[in-house]
Amino acid sequence: MGFKVSETSFKADDGYELHGAIYTAINHHPQNTAKVDRVLIIGSAFGVPYQYYKHIAGFLAKQGITVLTFDYRGISHSKHGNMPTSEILMQHWGQQDLEAAIQFVQKQYQPEQLYYLGHSAGGQIIGLAPSSNQLDKIVIAASGVGAWRLWPGLQKYALAAIWYLVFPIVMSLQFGDVFKSRFLGPIPVPKNAVKQWLTWARSKDYLFTPEHGLDLSGYTKIEADIMGITITDDWYAPKEARDGLLKHYMKAKKAVIDVSPQSLELKSIGHFGLFKKKKEIEHGIWQPIVNFLTD
Repeated sequence: MGFKVSETSFKADDGYELHGAIYTAINHHPQNTAKVDRVLIIGSAFGVPYQYYKHIAGFLAKQGITVLTFDYRGISHSKHGNMPTSEILMQHWGQQDLEAAIQFVQKQYQPEQLYYLGHSAGGQIIGLAPSSNQLDKIVIAASGVGAWRLWPGLQKYALAAIWYLVFPIVMSLQFGDVFKSRFLGPIPVPKNAVKQWLTWARSKDYLFTPEHGLDLSGYTKIEADIMGITITDDWYAPKEARDGLLKHYMKAKKAVIDVSPQSLELKSIGHFGLFKKKKEIEHGIWQPIVNFLTD
């Protein structure tokens, strides 16, 4: 089975227009509003454009799962909108943008099954979307709470140094409303979104720390089956951080998978390698995702 790709856009409830793409099986037209069996939304990592997920999106589409990839506000194709870049926070990506994606898919396709794949930051913020309780299955990949205290051994102190010293220094040297660092991703991101992320990361329980004042009720309402995937050579999201995140999806049925590069006969995978188009990745990571979603 082949697939087609179609550019798309939809608006959040505050009018901000978000841009992305729809991947569909070759026998289903992207603009057809008839019901489809399965639709999956991909929530991107911090500073990663939606095109980065084109290979896994195409793979899933060939399995009969329609896929929506999109950029959060202030990012890449959704860089400009009716909210100034200086006002964009990380919480908006969950509260408004992921919420808009869920509502768009529900209206456009009325899927029998609604899935979500959250990479890194995308796995952290889904519970901020009020409609996240409509998801049937969730895959959290290379994701965890960013609280440095959960990192194993001496790694925690290296991460604390990055949060408290390196990032503030680098940010002070970059002017304007955007920030760029290969540590976050390949493209510029709203600077105040980064500042909020750092505030969460320095806290004891990341965004779940009560002092941040976020509405966290959505996490307690999610009853979807959740698969948490950790890559063993992923310095960004060790299994301790993954488990620290999964505990907040209290009503969900959770399963975890630890994937080592050696188990797939690869030298490395890392934080971003699980979405590269390699036969070892397809067989060892993507196919288990399909099996979980369609089981």
